Amino acid sequence: MSLRGSSQTCRGFLLLVSAAVSAVALSASDLVQPPPNETRNPSPLTLGVLRRDGLLAPFASYDGDDWSAPWPEPGQASALPISLDAIPRKWWGAAGRDVPWTAWLTGGTTRPLKLVSPVVIPVFCSTRLAIKTDYRGGAFERLEPTVPKDGLAIGGTASLLPIETVPRDSADARDALRLITDDFNKEEKLAALRFTRWKHPVPEGARREVPIEIEAFYRTSDKTHRGAWTTKYVEAVRKFPPGPKDQGCGLITYARAWIHQQAGGKPRVDLGARVTYCDRADVSFMLPFGRLLLRDDVYWVYQTSSWRDELYTVAHVTPKEVRPVVTVSGGLCFR
Repeated sequence: MSLRGSSQTCRGFLLLVSAAVSAVALSASDLVQPPPNETRNPSPLTLGVLRRDGLLAPFASYDGDDWSAPWPEPGQASALPISLDAIPRKWWGAAGRDVPWTAWLTGGTTRPLKLVSPVVIPVFCSTRLAIKTDYRGGAFERLEPTVPKDGLAIGGTASLLPIETVPRDSADARDALRLITDDFNKEEKLAALRFTRWKHPVPEGARREVPIEIEAFYRTSDKTHRGAWTTKYVEAVRKFPPGPKDQGCGLITYARAWIHQQAGGKPRVDLGARVTYCDRADVSFMLPFGRLLLRDDVYWVYQTSSWRDELYTVAHVTPKEVRPVVTVSGGLCFR
C-alpha cells in the first residue's frame, strides 16, 4: 500500500480549495432566521451548487418530508436536452423547474437567479449535466480540473442560514484542539497500523510531541425540539519533517472531527484520521455553503473535495451525530 499520490495535481488543487474556503467568512451577525411557517411547513425545494462561471449543478431535492437526488450524476445523462423544457420533469424533483431560484453567495449576499439553458460540463475526468444561469462571478484559473464554488442555489422559498467560520487562533479553536487531541493520537496510531508493508518512521511517543494544527474550523448553534446544542467541524494536521527519501514532502497526519455539545453537557467527539504525505493525496476538504432548518430539523449543506473528486452533501445534524441524507458526486477521476 503506497502513501504517494500525484503531488503536482494535488498542490495545484490545494490552491483552488484554499481560495474557495477563504471566501467563506460568515459570522453570527449574518444570521437570518427563516419565517416560522417555512420551518413548520416547508415547501418542496431543489439545491444546486453555483460555480464561479455561472453554471448551476443541481444535486438534491426535498419534497417537504424526505430528500432525494433525482438529477443525473456524472456520466448518467444519456444525451444533452436541447432546452430547459426538454429536461425530464423528474430530474427537477418535487419543486419542479418553475419555482423562483435564489443564489445564496458565500459572504452572505443573495440575488435572484435566472436559468438559461442546459449544458454539459467537464469536472475532473468526468462530465455532468449543468444549467447555464445569468450569474457571473470573479476570475478563476480555467486550467484547473474543477471550478471554484461561489455559493448555493435554492429553487423554492427556503432560507439558507450561515455556518460560521471560526478563526484558527481564537480561544474556541484552542479549546477544540484540546478536545480532539486524545482522539487524534488514538486515530493516528490506528491509521499508521493499517499499512501492510510500511512502518511509520516516527515512533508513537515522538509523534505525540509534534504539535497539532487546526486548518479549518466551522461552528453553528441550534435549538429545536431536540434541545439546544453546538456543532463544530474541525480539520487538523500534524506535520513531520521530510525524511531522506521524501523529496522534500514529509509525512502528515490529517484528521477531520465533528464536535457536538448540548447546553451544560460533555462534548462528544467523532474523529477520523489518515497518514499521508504533504501532497495530501486522497485527503478531502470541506467547503460549507450553509444550513437549512426544515420541520424543526437542521441540515448542513457542504462540498468535500480532494485532488481527484468533489462531493455535494446534505447532512442531518442532531445533538449527537451528523448523518448524510444525500451525497452526490460532482465529478471525479478514477485511480
